[in-house]
Amino acid sequence: MKNYVEVAYQKEEKPFGEYPLQLAAYLFKKYRLKAGMRALDNGCGRGEFLHAFGQLGLEAYGTDISGYCKEARVLDLNTEALPFEDHFFDVVFTKSVLEHMENTERYITEMYRVLNRGGILIMLVPDWETQYLIFYQDPTHIHPYTKKSVERLLCMSDFKEVRAEKFIQLPAVWESRFMAGLSRLVRLAGPVKKIYRNKFIRFSRELMILGSGIK
Repeated sequence: MKNYVEVAYQKEEKPFGEYPLQLAAYLFKKYRLKAGMRALDNGCGRGEFLHAFGQLGLEAYGTDISGYCKEARVLDLNTEALPFEDHFFDVVFTKSVLEHMENTERYITEMYRVLNRGGILIMLVPDWETQYLIFYQDPTHIHPYTKKSVERLLCMSDFKEVRAEKFIQLPAVWESRFMAGLSRLVRLAGPVKKIYRNKFIRFSRELMILGSGIK
């Protein structure tokens, strides 16, 4: 049986684009990361963000169950320990993975374990409040999350300086108040009911939760 990455993210249908590097650069600046830091992309899928963080000067490692990214360690994040020493990474990044986890506690605990003291966990998960009508179109989704539940999960896992916010996956709105305002107007139409082809409409209404915490 094929895994979800093979079905939904074939390079022929969804080739690598500019977005992973744009988002990685945004996070690099937002969280004041520095070249030379060790970073783990935990659940890296095809490896777009793994490669993007590498381009920014981070010493990047990846893990995933799919084996799709040849540079990543292949393991089942629900049942297997991360193959790294305690306190090994300065940054752990995970995007669109937590909602797939059956064993959430193990997944978070392992990321906490491999983080260096003072290291940061950065995570992105679908925002249930704006995606609940399409959330289960992905049959591998298990747990939905809101801003508050992400905050509580990180606090329960002993992270400090916990932050969570609704996040628009549109580089145009990150630096432009006008575009951010326009995106908010589009969002007044309510929760997204289908996957739109127009990316501005889609991602103005289909938000993520961006959470972070310090070990």
